[in-house]
Amino acid sequence: MVKRFPLQALAIATFIALWWVAAAYASSQLLPTPGQTLREFLHILSSSKGWESIGNTAFRVLAGTLIGLLAGTLMAITTRYNRLAEVAVRSVIYPLLQSVPSICWALMLVIWFGLSQTAPILVIAVAVAPFFIINIWEGLKEMDMSLVEMASTYTHSRFKILGKVIMPMLYAYIFAAIKSSFMVAWKVVILAEVFGAVSGIGYMLWISYQVYNISRVFAWTMISAIIIIAFDYGIFNYIDRRFMRKWKPQEVKPS
Repeated sequence: MVKRFPLQALAIATFIALWWVAAAYASSQLLPTPGQTLREFLHILSSSKGWESIGNTAFRVLAGTLIGLLAGTLMAITTRYNRLAEVAVRSVIYPLLQSVPSICWALMLVIWFGLSQTAPILVIAVAVAPFFIINIWEGLKEMDMSLVEMASTYTHSRFKILGKVIMPMLYAYIFAAIKSSFMVAWKVVILAEVFGAVSGIGYMLWISYQVYNISRVFAWTMISAIIIIAFDYGIFNYIDRRFMRKWKPQEVKPS
């Protein structure tokens, strides 16, 4: 990581320089300079309204991802124990959630729930649930069945076997789904807030667009990008290195 830092800094500096040249050449309000964007960025972060908007969006992302996690995990695991549930999830629920675009869910949920916290949260939950379903299905396929069979000789309780044996083998797959879902959730919530909220980053982006403040549009976009990058390369990478390695299936090397 330390060795890559100079190259990363050079790449960022090159991007900013090219942006600056393009903005200077265009000389248009449609393409603000990095300096103009930075001023709006600092203005947003220096105001309580800006932090309130970021907090509202973060809450919706966390709540929607949690609901998607619970719903997706429940549906995926239920298919292991119930034939009817397996047919319903594999043939109807998963294809429906996977195929319908997020903008369609956003519009339908706004019609049903109006401008509220509920619509953006449910849009996120619907968008991320398929990640948990497919990842847990993959985990169930790769699961070491000998451990499950061994556990069944000590107890006939499905709940104990699920909690003590099966779930630990799925932790790595669930974490991978959380990581992917969180990235998607931040992109979906912006769209959902444009249509179905009166607060949050998406709503502020829409207001900035309405008043033709393109520098502020760029600034809010930068804030979203920084949050996503911070979680992806910072928090999630740390959790992966610190806690998840021991739960990942180990490859058996041939002797």
